[in-house]
This record gives sequence, structure tokens and C-alpha cells, in this order.
Amino acid sequence: MRKYGIWKTRYTQNVANTFEDWVRQDGAPVSFFTEYAALEYKHSEEMKCCSDNTEFEVREIEVSA
Repeated sequence: MRKYGIWKTRYTQNVANTFEDWVRQDGAPVSFFTEYAALEYKHSEEMKCCSDNTEFEVREIEVSA
């Protein structure tokens, strides 16, 4: 089974300091059963975040059966 999540990358002025992690809610990564749903959520996150230093990307999450 495939699941998708949103990977968030935030750059600082010094590009050497980069923070990367899954977009989380209540400590757990937000996951979706379809890529389309993840893309819609990614779009809403991009609209809320008005920073040129933050990027969002849909990625497949490894799910153990």
C-alpha cells in the first residue's frame, strides 16, 4: 500500500542551516492515501506559508505491511 506525505524544507539566510522534516500534526506526519490528496494539502500549506525560504514536496512514505 502506498501513502504520501508532505516534505518541508526551510532554508535560513546561511544555506548551510537547513531544516527538513515531514509536515506534522499532533507529532505524527500527515499522510494521505492518494497523491492527489497530498497535492491539495501541499497547495494549502503553500498558501498559508508566505516565505520564499520554505519549500513543500509530495513524497511517498515507506509503509511496512
